[in-house]
Amino acid sequence: MRCPAAQCLSRLLPAALAGAAAIAPLLAQVPAPAAPRAPQPPFDRLLVANKAEHTLSIFDPAEKRELARLPTGAGPHEVAVAPSGRLAVVSDYGEQKPGATLTVVDLVDTKVLRTIALTWRDGEGEAAQERTLLRPHGLHFVAAAQVAVTSESARRLAIVDVDTGEVLRTVSTPQTTMHMVGAGGDPHLLAATSVREGSVALFDLREATVPPPVVVPTGAGAEGLAVHPTTGDVWVGNRGANTLSIVDRAAGKVVKELPTGDFPFRVTFTADGAFALVSCAEGGEVQIFDAGKRELVAAIDIHGDSSELSAMPMGLCVDPDGKRCYVACGRGEFIAVLDLERRAVIHRIPAGRGPDGIAFARVR
Repeated sequence: MRCPAAQCLSRLLPAALAGAAAIAPLLAQVPAPAAPRAPQPPFDRLLVANKAEHTLSIFDPAEKRELARLPTGAGPHEVAVAPSGRLAVVSDYGEQKPGATLTVVDLVDTKVLRTIALTWRDGEGEAAQERTLLRPHGLHFVAAAQVAVTSESARRLAIVDVDTGEVLRTVSTPQTTMHMVGAGGDPHLLAATSVREGSVALFDLREATVPPPVVVPTGAGAEGLAVHPTTGDVWVGNRGANTLSIVDRAAGKVVKELPTGDFPFRVTFTADGAFALVSCAEGGEVQIFDAGKRELVAAIDIHGDSSELSAMPMGLCVDPDGKRCYVACGRGEFIAVLDLERRAVIHRIPAGRGPDGIAFARVR
């Protein structure tokens, strides 16, 4: 004679087996847990602002191949890369009509994220007025998501949050054409040139209340500049004087002046600060200066002509390894690739119309 428990089990077991059979196909459809993704190794991108066609070209520098050409505002003049290498910001300078925007680009997905309208509230309370930062030009990241931008027309240096698009604060300058901006090891110690006055303004943004900048005369047509990554010295290319002025920030004066080729346009340092490179637009060459000795050590001929028909080397940047320099050439519209060990042009990459601002990104 069967016990009651056995009778119950005999009735429940077939139902349980039938239920398991029904659930099995559903369980088979559930994906297995994904294996942890290995960290993606860093990759490099070369960015070139094509001001005549209102675009930004993104290149793979290893393959010397254009990966994307993205729309920007009118007349993009300069481009800066965030510390992570994942974002870039382009200054939309404008053409006959002044520009007043920044274009923010995602370098991982190669797409435009947003356009920032450069407006801010000037003053407090009912007396405050909304103003626009016209003719944005020089760019430099001062934090992970904050960029400093010069406004030629507003005579102001602005700090902009590139995630929210908010103009966080502005600082005025007596300069009438504040153009390029840069910083060294401390991103809050900025320097900005003025072409018209032939000067550089030294800003200190470390305090909540920013003091007026110290303005140092350098030379006619002060335009390109770079700040040494460790000493903080500001190197200014004076395109009207064909000179390079070295400004001691602490002393607030020029401590050395060096002759350059014709029309020194942009200045940059190798990452270790050992060398300063100067593009001489009308001379058709890139000059290399020993930063420690403060003397010219080499000149790389871009075109082989050194005349008004030269390639017109303009914007330039150096890779983080200090092996390659990339130069945007306005005549011929190409990117010259320089081998800094051989000190020679080794490649020419076709560019868009009017290549000017250029930057190198190591995307992490």
